[in-house]
Amino acid sequence: KTATVSPRRMACIGSRFTVLASRISFRAACVPHFLPTRAFINSAAMPPKSTQQGLGAFLKKGVKMVDHIKVDIPLKATADGTDKSASSAKRTSGRKRTTKAEADAKAATKAAKKPKKAGPSRDHERRCWDAGKKFVCGVDEAGRGPLAGPVVAAACVFPEDLVIDAINDSKQMTEEEREEVYETLMANDQVIKSVCIIDHNRIDEHNILEATMEAMAKSVEGLSTRADWVLIDGNRVPPPLVDRAEAIVKGDAKSVCISAASVLAKVTRDRMMVKIHEEHPEYGFDGHKGYGTKAHMEAIHKYGPCPYHRRTFAPMKYMPGGSAYDGA
Repeated sequence: KTATVSPRRMACIGSRFTVLASRISFRAACVPHFLPTRAFINSAAMPPKSTQQGLGAFLKKGVKMVDHIKVDIPLKATADGTDKSASSAKRTSGRKRTTKAEADAKAATKAAKKPKKAGPSRDHERRCWDAGKKFVCGVDEAGRGPLAGPVVAAACVFPEDLVIDAINDSKQMTEEEREEVYETLMANDQVIKSVCIIDHNRIDEHNILEATMEAMAKSVEGLSTRADWVLIDGNRVPPPLVDRAEAIVKGDAKSVCISAASVLAKVTRDRMMVKIHEEHPEYGFDGHKGYGTKAHMEAIHKYGPCPYHRRTFAPMKYMPGGSAYDGA
């Protein structure tokens, strides 16, 4: 039998051959240089020209591939026993070495050119003065985070014409600077000030937040002159002061009166922790001031909590006498 092919089948086969032929012609027209011609085959076997030099030629001539690094090769000892490489045994670099004095001078120059961060100002107080509030008080606390000791709050009415250049956020000052500013504030009768101390027992009875709010409110109440307006560092206003106070986040770095209060609170508490250290030197309170440093935590686990530790704070609350101790 003779096989017959339908016209549709023949048309399909013909179109496929047409497409295949067009692809072959397209490739031959676009990439002829990839075909292995006789010139290409002959060039592969030709040796490189004398003007062409590879890495081996450079190394053979002794050319240094890296010019900025110089290495002295030690020489062998001579017949008389002396070593010619004694003076050249050290590896030297072409880069200029900088001494410590030069590095310090460069760092000081760079720090001098860098604009200093603006310290606290009287802008918040001036706004209150313009509104008719004569006595503007700043309030700040110290000791919310430590594991031992009291929380201290201070209130301070800073005279308008008084200038203390060294005053700043107490956390940005050195201990010597804080002590100096503290003595200046305490010696000046024009500075109206008050300090309130809430001990660790009171903190454990309530909680650290309520104890802090209580200390702030009582420090304002303890001023010899009633404050017309109170500027408080943080984001909360103690309930007794809601009608005449405002909270300023990072206020100790923005307002002079709050900065003064922060110094009073910080130095007062630090001095108390030094006295506690005299009673219990094994904890190192004179250094960390009760904060949870590694050395402090190790001392707690070694000696157990002392009477000044806060029993509602970890890890003391899980120890015998702690608020969460289960007797295990």
